[in-house]
Amino acid sequence: MAPSETRSSTGFLTGESVPVPQKSPWECLTRAAARAYGQALFLWEAPRGEAFAGIGAACRIGARGPGRFEEIRRRVSELLADAEHRGSVPAPFPGPVAIGGFAFGERDAEGPYSGFGDALFYVPARMFWNAASGETMETRWTAEGPAAKSAPPERNPEDGALPGGEMARARWNEAVRSSLDRIREGGFSKVVLARAEAIPLRQDASALTIMESLRSAYPDCYRFLIDDGEGNAFLGASPERLVRLAHGEVLSEAVAGTLRCDPGDDALALAQELAGSEKNRSEHRIVLDHLLQTLGPVCEALDAPRGPEVMRLPHLLHLRTKVAGRAHAGANVLDLVSRLHPTPAVAGWPRAEALAWIARAEPEDRGWYAGPVGWVDAKGSGDFAVGIRSITMRGRTARLFAGAGIVEGSDPDLEWSEIDLKMKGIQDAIARD
Repeated sequence: MAPSETRSSTGFLTGESVPVPQKSPWECLTRAAARAYGQALFLWEAPRGEAFAGIGAACRIGARGPGRFEEIRRRVSELLADAEHRGSVPAPFPGPVAIGGFAFGERDAEGPYSGFGDALFYVPARMFWNAASGETMETRWTAEGPAAKSAPPERNPEDGALPGGEMARARWNEAVRSSLDRIREGGFSKVVLARAEAIPLRQDASALTIMESLRSAYPDCYRFLIDDGEGNAFLGASPERLVRLAHGEVLSEAVAGTLRCDPGDDALALAQELAGSEKNRSEHRIVLDHLLQTLGPVCEALDAPRGPEVMRLPHLLHLRTKVAGRAHAGANVLDLVSRLHPTPAVAGWPRAEALAWIARAEPEDRGWYAGPVGWVDAKGSGDFAVGIRSITMRGRTARLFAGAGIVEGSDPDLEWSEIDLKMKGIQDAIARD
């Protein structure tokens, strides 16, 4: 189909591919970025899964407000469905991929800015991906029409550091105690409270150098990078997949319940302690039940093991249960993302009551922290992680968020310490870069 024949109101993509022998997508990205200062950068790496990297933006699609998931799904689907690739490529060819994410919640137009707006996706102009042959392929995409001229996301009118709002220890203690009172009154059974920390960056620090440290420290996590090339970036290494859809197969996982485990500790004994903790198992079960109840109506079958496994990360152990199923025909990963987000692992339960309490208790908008981040292709397949263990960068300032699930039996001091541990891995990556 020639560009003039496209029926898409979003735009039109054309692309062609060439092999890049014996270089990983990450190596291609860092090499290309060194020669193209100021361009947008993208990375997605799943443990034992797909790896994509990209540089430059062929097009950018944003959305805002309560209909952001549906609008992104419609516009991205239109754009990718009409893409035309010139020439042949070895399998498996992913075709054009849109990579991006969503803020934790919809923000008021006059509210504080932190991230890339309510929702923003890019099609990389140059995308690096792994072929079955072991080669890394480069596909170059060119956009014509409205997509190539998509407006940039909203920016804070103030040109400065990320907005403040760190939660002081006294306010944290009061927020946890008030949350426990609401739990006992029946307002909700769980709420996740988050706090933030701002870190000034060294002059030589960049999203790529910090990402390199995260890749080394968290090989079993979902690594992601969205950098607009204009001084704004969102990156991280999340232990939690939100949902994956490929060839009709749905994969998700419940990650909730945490215990400290430092180098030199008896990891086996601590894993047994975590698995036997009534508080942590209760918190975990809330998240798992939500996944099963939410995905059940859109799947032909859905299975989960009887009990959680213990996942080990630097300084932390988590309870994790993997969920697998078969989606009904015509499913799109963005529809599943919309149904699942936000899970009780990052918000609480019941969801509406927990979200209302978070807006009241937390001094700062979360931005993209704990929002879905990932990719989607022309078939509606894709993979999304929960945007935790993440960093929002603007200029020379990085802002870290971390949260703790508050349930009956929570202690303000212990939950504060848990958040410190969750932040530590990201702080270490910034210090090492």
